[in-house]
Amino acid sequence: MYYRRIFRRQYQFFFMKAIQYMNHINVKPVKTRYDYFEDYLIIDGIPIVSYLEQHKPVSLSMFHSLLGLLPAWSGKLIWQWENDFIWEMVNSLEELNVPILVCEDDCDFSCIVIVAHIHKDKNTVYWDKIGLLNHSNINRKEYEQSGILCLEAYTEEDWIRYGDNIAQETYGSLEYWKWVSENCYEENIRKLRNYLKPYLQKDQNIEWIWNPEWQFQKELYEVIIQYYQKLKNIPTVRLKTP
Repeated sequence: MYYRRIFRRQYQFFFMKAIQYMNHINVKPVKTRYDYFEDYLIIDGIPIVSYLEQHKPVSLSMFHSLLGLLPAWSGKLIWQWENDFIWEMVNSLEELNVPILVCEDDCDFSCIVIVAHIHKDKNTVYWDKIGLLNHSNINRKEYEQSGILCLEAYTEEDWIRYGDNIAQETYGSLEYWKWVSENCYEENIRKLRNYLKPYLQKDQNIEWIWNPEWQFQKELYEVIIQYYQKLKNIPTVRLKTP
């Protein structure tokens, strides 16, 4: 019994020390450089965009300020398939580079896309690196053909559903464009899953900006995720200060 008590005390001591070294994550409305508010992640009391402004790379020097970037998890991107794609990655158990901020003017993946390298274990979520998506290596032809005609990505269900119809078409055919016009969401989210997701995971396609090596308690992190999940279902209203 004596040794059990000693072991228990040592375990509690080291567990509490581990918690002390965890980074604190929160989310709250922060006034942007445009005087409206965005719900930004707050890491150890500092908004995520403020960290980015401090570590701004030369490649983003043309932008006067990064203090108005759009939170990628907010549900405010223009295209629904991009919002849904981001949430597939946020909720994934895989080790991934996940978009966290995008350009506030374009509100999509076409301009600034800031990613975090995220992985998880039973009790902890790790953000090792923060980087900028490099669009220059994107093969536009491959991207455009990575939707419904990307047969190597087909599941058994896909073959049952599409194997005797659209899967037999060629890219650019009249039937293909007719199908795309009727299934725009499906075509575009397939392109994101089949092309952009693996593209995001290659180091040569990311300009790594800095390595914060943040560690978050998983329970607290999941509270933040739930907050954004609720937020993305609320119509966008950008409030300005009086």
